[in-house]
Amino acid sequence: MSRSFCVVSIASALIGVASLTACSSVMPTAASAVPARSPQLLKTVALIMGEPNFSVDGAYQELEEGLYTQPELRNGTLVMAPLGDIVPYLGGQYRYSVAEGRVQLTLGDKTLLASVGQRNATVNGAPVILEAAVEERNGSAWVPVSSVWEAMGAFVKWDKARQRLTGAFVLPAGVKLADFARGGPVTEETLLSQKAGFYGSADGVRMADVIVGYQNADGGWPKLEKTVSLLTPVNKEALSGFRSKSTIDNDSTTKQLVALAKVHAASGKPSHQESFLRGLDYLLAAQHPSGGWQQFWPQPQGYKARITFNDDAIANVLEVLRDVAERKPEMAFVDAARVAKARDAYNKGLQLILTSQIRIDGKKTGWAAQYDELTLKPAMGRAFELPSISGDESVNVLRFLMSLPQPSSGVVDAIQSGMAWFDAAKVSGIKLIQVNDKTLEFGFDRRVVADASAPPLWARFYDLESGRPLFTSRDGVKKAAYADVSYERRVKYNWYTSAATELLTKEYPAWLARNKVAAR
Repeated sequence: MSRSFCVVSIASALIGVASLTACSSVMPTAASAVPARSPQLLKTVALIMGEPNFSVDGAYQELEEGLYTQPELRNGTLVMAPLGDIVPYLGGQYRYSVAEGRVQLTLGDKTLLASVGQRNATVNGAPVILEAAVEERNGSAWVPVSSVWEAMGAFVKWDKARQRLTGAFVLPAGVKLADFARGGPVTEETLLSQKAGFYGSADGVRMADVIVGYQNADGGWPKLEKTVSLLTPVNKEALSGFRSKSTIDNDSTTKQLVALAKVHAASGKPSHQESFLRGLDYLLAAQHPSGGWQQFWPQPQGYKARITFNDDAIANVLEVLRDVAERKPEMAFVDAARVAKARDAYNKGLQLILTSQIRIDGKKTGWAAQYDELTLKPAMGRAFELPSISGDESVNVLRFLMSLPQPSSGVVDAIQSGMAWFDAAKVSGIKLIQVNDKTLEFGFDRRVVADASAPPLWARFYDLESGRPLFTSRDGVKKAAYADVSYERRVKYNWYTSAATELLTKEYPAWLARNKVAAR
């Protein structure tokens, strides 16, 4: 009888290949029978000194969500860092008890136990000596990364030239980042783009039931990956840390509310109405005294606490509140008390938009992607998103303002000032090109070249003082030009955008005509 098995080329770990699995079928003989081996994968993790991130097979994540935490290098090769966010990305389990000062880390078939202040640890009960003692910092355990990774069976390499520590882990192939059903006709990305008849169908009701099932106790919803199926119950146990917390980032919470309202309008199922009202209460409770909304609530940390326009967050919230306040048919079931609260919250949010428009030399420009929640000054998001005027988020803010019926004089002034800034801020005579190069990590590079016939572009960020395009890398240091951006950020982030083109050429002229407003 033939037997199939998979093996991993360990040599791939030594040359930094992310994964290499080979499968074959053999006819074992009595003398050479080989037991079946579980499929395995190679996962390569990297920490770069001076950057608040880690990468798994080239995909970057934050070392501690929202806190700008960077690994620390001592004595030339000793790297100390917290591993609480890394381990789940490898499919493992991580627990740190502040009260006990004890770390428990499980990857594959190995479990490491270590204690703050100690170099002595155990792996599956066997003693190991760590390169340095475990330390406690602000509620996190910092460990000597190389010796912990090696104790868990990884191949570890320190690259002095790149100041980069890598670990290659051989793990069971069944280990996943998140145990979710994926794909299918309705996913987290497509729940609002279904045909109208879907929301009254059996699948529509099923989707709404799934949405109710992963709503948090505070009434909000966590952010899921785009491919997660919403026709299969979401495994909430697969979410941990900030990935389990309620947020308005990436349309979360607001799109679940809109979907529930659509389904409830067709089916009238009480559980969908109850879930919607709890979600609405979440938005009302989460409004900051400034009138804005933070990216995460409650108990946000780091830049997650900023008032955020990023990804249309505040505009999405205001649209839901406006629909409630105006008693749109799908939301007409909302009681009068909540309608009044929604109207007040909406008015406060609109005023925040008007007061937060950035001025340079007395002239109104655009908006920042996020603002400090206390000072309402433009603030930094991720380390490569410096305080600035956003050439992307400002488009969506203006689009929201232009959606308002019977705009006030303040709204009209904000729109016209913003559009004048966009017209002045456009970058002409250049285009972005992709240059294929197999010697590079991702197989290509991006460059800016001169082209007098190219359509205008806008920078993703503009300097708050000079008004000129602003660039940086994961180190958070301003760069003079696009070419100065680090390779990974140059090819993995959009530093230019054409989003304002439709706004300037079509939407703004139509708004002027519709509202009988003269162009400036």
